Amino acid sequence: MRRRLSLLVAAVALLAVGARGPAFAAVKTYTVPVISDFSGAYAELFKAYVPVHKAVFAWWNDTVGKELGVELTPKHYDGRYDATVVASMWPAILAECNPVMGLGAGGPDVAALQQRLPKDKVPVFYGTAAYGYAWLPDQWLFHPRPTYLHEILGAFNWYIGQHPEKRPVKLGQLTGNVTAAIDMQKGMEKYVTEILEPKGLAKVVAKEFVDINPTDISSQVKKLIDAKADIVVAPITTAMTTAYVRACQLHGVNIPTIASPHHTIFPFGRAMKTYEPFEGHMVVAGHVAVTKTDTAGYKFFELLAQKYGLDKNGWNAFTIMAFNQALLAVRALEHAAKKVGGANLTGQAVYDAMFEGPFTQEELMGTLPTLAYTKEAPFPLGKDVKVMIETVKKGQYTVATDEWQPIPADLRKW
Repeated sequence: MRRRLSLLVAAVALLAVGARGPAFAAVKTYTVPVISDFSGAYAELFKAYVPVHKAVFAWWNDTVGKELGVELTPKHYDGRYDATVVASMWPAILAECNPVMGLGAGGPDVAALQQRLPKDKVPVFYGTAAYGYAWLPDQWLFHPRPTYLHEILGAFNWYIGQHPEKRPVKLGQLTGNVTAAIDMQKGMEKYVTEILEPKGLAKVVAKEFVDINPTDISSQVKKLIDAKADIVVAPITTAMTTAYVRACQLHGVNIPTIASPHHTIFPFGRAMKTYEPFEGHMVVAGHVAVTKTDTAGYKFFELLAQKYGLDKNGWNAFTIMAFNQALLAVRALEHAAKKVGGANLTGQAVYDAMFEGPFTQEELMGTLPTLAYTKEAPFPLGKDVKVMIETVKKGQYTVATDEWQPIPADLRKW
């Protein structure tokens, strides 16, 4: 009797295991360190980033990770947007997380980690555009967007095409006294002087330098006015933008600017409750326009708001960068897991996956165009890289054009 009972118990156990099989497959959890800023210059931005990171990872775990036997847990670290802080934290992050990938904040952690990552074998993903000085081969840093200059030139070339006058567009440059801004200024001047001016399309008429957090720049703006600039490139902080608007109002002019979405129209408009001072100004980025709500990207946001707790009003110029960053990262890990197995992921496997095929617009949930990477640069290049341009029309923040616009194919390193 005992023997019969034992056999019956064993048979039931085997049947139960067979029936449950894949549903009870082992799941391996990977902790993903996220360099953030909760107490530095961009703390407001990262307040918006964190819920997006958590929601995208939770959605991926539910829809993809469970099929691959993978669960991703983001862990945020306050780097204070300070390279020395990030550098001091990184060894402990490696020991604590043993990461196969990470998410970065921006320039300070690029400076702190760029030379370390190839040795540590940890690819790090960003949500922003890149800089010219980062245009180096064999990097372990990945951006979903090309350089800021690629993006700005995409908008500038579009603006030239819309310009009603058959004469060179007069370009004024307003540059912050920091490496990132000077990098853009040099690249812009080189491209306009060598490519556009010989074709009679544009010329640089003025270059002015200001602090990145200025109080008054009326004298610099007066020089742009005197040079008869048609358009100005490019404030890189909201403080620069605010000072620029005040100076234009003082002089009774409105010379439009081209900048990135998170620097000008959106943050200023949110603070001042009006977009009117930016009539005709433009912002540009290599991701879907946040002013469009008829896109796959916006529908994905609505899904996360309904099921994963995102603020239903949280689709904006800040959060879109967190979407880009998190989506590219989870898709890269997903590509790697499908190749090596969910239990066998390494930083090297995720890094290799970046070069083994494109990440389609559908995979990236419509927030980005299709992206393909080579070891030539830590950002996408080629015909598929596009931008969307937004502006202010009759006081409303909206798209300048519904269509994706190409970046210039003839831009070379500067």
